[in-house]
Amino acid sequence: SPHPQAVRMIAFLRNSTGGLSVRLALGFLAVVVLAAVLGPALGLADPYQIDAANLLSGPTRAHWLGTDELGRDLLARAVYGARVSLTVAAAAVVLAGVLGVAIGVGVAFLGRRLESAAIRVVDVFVSLPEIFVALVVLAFIGGNLPTLVATIGVLYAPQFARVAWGVARGIRAREHVLAASSLGAGTGWIIWHEVLPNMRSIIAVQASFTFSFAMLLEAGLSFLGLGVRPPVPSWGQMVGSLKDYLFTNPWPVLVPALALFFTVLAVNVLGDWLQDALNPELQR
Repeated sequence: SPHPQAVRMIAFLRNSTGGLSVRLALGFLAVVVLAAVLGPALGLADPYQIDAANLLSGPTRAHWLGTDELGRDLLARAVYGARVSLTVAAAAVVLAGVLGVAIGVGVAFLGRRLESAAIRVVDVFVSLPEIFVALVVLAFIGGNLPTLVATIGVLYAPQFARVAWGVARGIRAREHVLAASSLGAGTGWIIWHEVLPNMRSIIAVQASFTFSFAMLLEAGLSFLGLGVRPPVPSWGQMVGSLKDYLFTNPWPVLVPALALFFTVLAVNVLGDWLQDALNPELQR
């Protein structure tokens, strides 16, 4: 039988005024994800093949979305770039979520003095500008896929920690949790059976918004040349390599830029809907 939470979310989607925009966002993301997953099986052109006779061309029969500054097929590179951008963002969100939830829940069950000091440290990391820290780290270490994922994941982990700490602290003070503790329930049992199940919805909302932030951060770093190394495509790297030709032919720049824009927009629309759908007051 369907999960009750899933049933409530579907009902909220049908009854909400933003249902059409959510369906469009879901449809668009489904197309992007399927294209990224099935990229090699779609019969696209080689994203690395140079065509010196068609530099910065518009859409043609041979190249449906045109070519870049080296004559490489933009459709193929956009699809393969989606694989990189989505993979980096998804892996970074998973890493940030695991680290952040572990830290936040652990802080909530420290002693009062240690808890206060630890959460102040978390607040310091939350206040740091992500793009600046990422620029410094990647400038020293060098940009590659694992480093990019690790850097973005660690940078967004404090935000998950702050949210998880607030939720865990509230659950820790509930009467039935205090009763279980007084009857001998250990901290591990309380965290596993009481805290984590009750923060899934809030963590899901946080993950949806962090996903869009991670995509933008990856795009910005790749735009500056600190992300994935050419010729491997990502949407940010494509915009960065084509920016010098913006006034010569803006079309090749628009392809990856619009792909990034609409993907982030769709993720934010779903994040807003998820936040509303998981809000008991709005459900009523």
